[in-house]
Amino acid sequence: MLKISAKNILFLILYSIPNTILSFGILFIINNVISGNIEFQGYYMGIVFGSIVVYTYLLNIIFQKRLNQYSYKILYENEKKIFDKFLNTPLITLEKMGSHRFYTAIEDIRVFSLLPDVVTQSINSILMLLLCMLYLFTLSGYGALVIVVLIIGIGGLYFLVMNMMSPKIAILRKYNDEYYKYVQDIVKGFKELKINPKRRDNLRNNHLNPNRRSAKELDLKVNYIFLSINLISQYGLYMVIGVILFLLPAINLLKKEDVLSYVVILLFINGPINNLINLQSIYTRFMVANRRITNFLNDFKNESTEPYVATGYHEFSSLKFSDIEFNHQNELEKNFILGPVNVTINSGETIFIVGGNGSGKSTFINMLTGLYEPSNGEIQMNNTIVNSKAQLQDTMAAVFTENHIFSFNYDDFTLKNNKHYQELLELMKMDKVVVDDEEESARRSFSKGQSKRMSLILALLEDKPILVLDEWAADQDPHFRKYFYENLLPKLKEEGKTIIAVTHDDTYFKHADRIIKFDYGKIIMDKKITDNIELDSIWK
Repeated sequence: MLKISAKNILFLILYSIPNTILSFGILFIINNVISGNIEFQGYYMGIVFGSIVVYTYLLNIIFQKRLNQYSYKILYENEKKIFDKFLNTPLITLEKMGSHRFYTAIEDIRVFSLLPDVVTQSINSILMLLLCMLYLFTLSGYGALVIVVLIIGIGGLYFLVMNMMSPKIAILRKYNDEYYKYVQDIVKGFKELKINPKRRDNLRNNHLNPNRRSAKELDLKVNYIFLSINLISQYGLYMVIGVILFLLPAINLLKKEDVLSYVVILLFINGPINNLINLQSIYTRFMVANRRITNFLNDFKNESTEPYVATGYHEFSSLKFSDIEFNHQNELEKNFILGPVNVTINSGETIFIVGGNGSGKSTFINMLTGLYEPSNGEIQMNNTIVNSKAQLQDTMAAVFTENHIFSFNYDDFTLKNNKHYQELLELMKMDKVVVDDEEESARRSFSKGQSKRMSLILALLEDKPILVLDEWAADQDPHFRKYFYENLLPKLKEEGKTIIAVTHDDTYFKHADRIIKFDYGKIIMDKKITDNIELDSIWK
């Protein structure tokens, strides 16, 4: 999913080659000076050495700036990609997959901020290792061959262990997935947990604590193995130095005068070897994170990536559903089918949607607002077939059962010096609660009933012809509930609003123009109040 382009790979290589050659030049000069080579003892060589060090430093400074720019470009572009994917995900997919995976995907993306630096270190280390190996072969072919075999053997052991760790890291990530679910349950279900000590203890003792205990044990094990395997480079170096000092000269594979050069070169390449070894743990995490991100992107399918285009919602006159069906399949409702739904909503109507739990009210509201795509049927607006859900959504503002007031203003209107906003605060009896027109005042913490009122105020500021209210009055006190049905809804109707409200308040059914009742996914009643129906019979 996350890849470095060929252009940037070429850039990294073109940087690494001169940088590696210059670094090798530093080693070459040091080695010849220590070995007593008369040609490297002059004053001019000190100038050359100092020049190479300064030039290499400046080259690295310039490159690091470019590298950091590229690293953050990768990070933020892919974060944007994850957000775009999530925002374009159908509601039904989110309900099935769960929102917690969004958090872990963002966490996985952060791992890849290290990718360019890791690739650069890998290229530099490999090039430096190759140059030093060639240098060793110029001193003693057989001796260098023995060193190469030892290094490959130690490296092979390390890589074997690292590959064994990859599945364990994947298991650890699974534990963290579950952990975020528990965090979500604790935050969103705090009240329910506080009033039910048994449930709280079950969550803590039978789920959260075992999860954290298993994650801790596995995390400790993985990190201990990483730590232990990293020590191979240190003690492997001692073993190789011992071979150079004692074995190779004894079997005449290395001249005694070349022993010092071998040791110096080996000490110098110990850094690149350590880099390659230590980077393997990061590469393992890259592979696990990349696999998880790829799965995330595959599971969260986009509905559409087409840019939003305004559709002229002020011209609404009617909305017609013809043989609309929706097949809702999940683990709990294998066979729940909404429809066929045949209903027409006319401009200016106040319609109450009623029905028992599981009757299809919420599914219908999700269809109405374009959150669910119909499996079959046709939707017409103003006698024209709807080809885009934007045509539906541009006509309506909604306050759902689980309403949410955004932390920031993402709409086209402003609250500052907004006369209509002040009027709505008074209308909703919120003017004593919100005492100024600052955004922070409108987006602070409210009681549930006040939160619903503020959400309705913000919905009305969108100035759309259709207003969808899902169990809006359920969280209001009796006085304001009566005010809502008897005063607020008639006022909104007078202003030309088309109101579609899901409700159980049978006491106030008389304030609707129509009652639409659902049962088992079908409309079993669609009556106008003026039909002289007995309101009590609606629930029979």
